Amino acid sequence: MRILILSVPIGSGHIKAAGAIEQALRKINPDARIKWENCFNWVYPLYGRTYKSIYDFAQKKARPLLKFFYRGFGVDTGSSDLLYKFHRATADRFRILLEEFKPDYIFCTHFSPGYFSALYKKRFHYKIGTVITDYYIHPHWVNKEIDHYFIPHESLTAQILSYGVGKNQVYPFGIPVGQKLEGNIDKERARNIFGLKKDRISTVVMGSRIFGGEWYGLVREIADFDYDLLILCGENHSARNKINKLNGKANLKTYGMIQNIYDLMSICDILITKAGGITTTEATKVGPCLLFANSIVGLEDKNEEFFIRHQAARKLTQKNAREVLGELLNNPQKMNKMRKNLKRLGKRNSALNIAEVIFKSLNGKKSI
Repeated sequence: MRILILSVPIGSGHIKAAGAIEQALRKINPDARIKWENCFNWVYPLYGRTYKSIYDFAQKKARPLLKFFYRGFGVDTGSSDLLYKFHRATADRFRILLEEFKPDYIFCTHFSPGYFSALYKKRFHYKIGTVITDYYIHPHWVNKEIDHYFIPHESLTAQILSYGVGKNQVYPFGIPVGQKLEGNIDKERARNIFGLKKDRISTVVMGSRIFGGEWYGLVREIADFDYDLLILCGENHSARNKINKLNGKANLKTYGMIQNIYDLMSICDILITKAGGITTTEATKVGPCLLFANSIVGLEDKNEEFFIRHQAARKLTQKNAREVLGELLNNPQKMNKMRKNLKRLGKRNSALNIAEVIFKSLNGKKSI
């Protein structure tokens, strides 16, 4: 039994989802042959480099480009002929990967590997599954060769069916995250690591790897509340230096890139972040009061809409930041209600449940 996992290095979410699935597959069936590949290493090299360069540039300086792309780019239904033709033209060495590994199942965490896999499905006779890593299903994700669609929530079923997907192909299991978040995190140990006290409100600002200037403006607005304020500045050393010079009532701490992000999310009372699909899913496991800021228009703003619609989050801007934080800090009941609503949206054991479907589809009888 051979399972090929394909992700792309566009943001960290697709890679995290792939890692969670690999971990679950190996846990259920240690004897299965599992291979995890960056799909861009097996297609026309310029495609991967260009895609990543445009994505990073657009995040920093041209977000309307992302809005244009994710709101259609000429695609308004599933199984787009345009996307088939594009991926056929850029497939390059992808066939070699299939010939060498001979997969029985290909699991994709991004729409592009799904299309590359679709091109060769009849020749190599494998099955294809894909996990939707956002709380809105863009038509890019759908093509007629995919066997299984794993979606974040049952309320999104009608949307994916509108693209021509069969109901028996849809599994609302949630977005897969690491097994650590499925268990109990040692919160006392985590608080000691970050120097936090259980009886004092803590707020974490988690932007992104690039952590642009708009985050500095937001932090400046919320630095005068009496709480622990932890800022994850990513790779933006300039922004971190500016934030360290702020004066306010907050006990302010700044960090660059950190490894134990799960620990921090599990102990903070308020989490201010972009509405990435994986980040929001991780938050449902531990239930902070979730506030969204500086999300990508056309993609992450759809995630915002989902969580706000379920009364599990609010949107934060430089203009309303002080008002929103003040309201929540003075109304613990409202904050606790948001936290409960967020945890209610979480799906347990998403990665293991997805892995089980994969094995069952291949006649693997071993269960969880």
